[in-house]
Amino acid sequence: MPPTAEAGGEQGPPDPAASPLDGLPSLRGVARPSLWLLLVPVLLYGAAPFVANRIEPRVLGVPFLLAWVIAATVVSPLVIWLAARLDPAYRTGAVEPLPGDDDEGGRR
Repeated sequence: MPPTAEAGGEQGPPDPAASPLDGLPSLRGVARPSLWLLLVPVLLYGAAPFVANRIEPRVLGVPFLLAWVIAATVVSPLVIWLAARLDPAYRTGAVEPLPGDDDEGGRR
């Protein structure tokens, strides 16, 4: 009996209908509420002119607006880190396919 390509460790030609994402974990239909946390940095920076647009009080010797922006800059990476850790895609190692991953031009 002659050895087959699979027994010899060689793979046959790729299946043209197969996606490069086949066999990887997917999140189709799974809710991802942790991504709402990503609005926190947007709101912090967007609210600055309306909430913190004043010089007094001074916080550690800097105007309040500057202290607000510094605080938003420190808080933003922490919130982004937390949103990533709470996201089921991060916990399962799932891929997030782009429309172009299916085939040419994103058509199915």
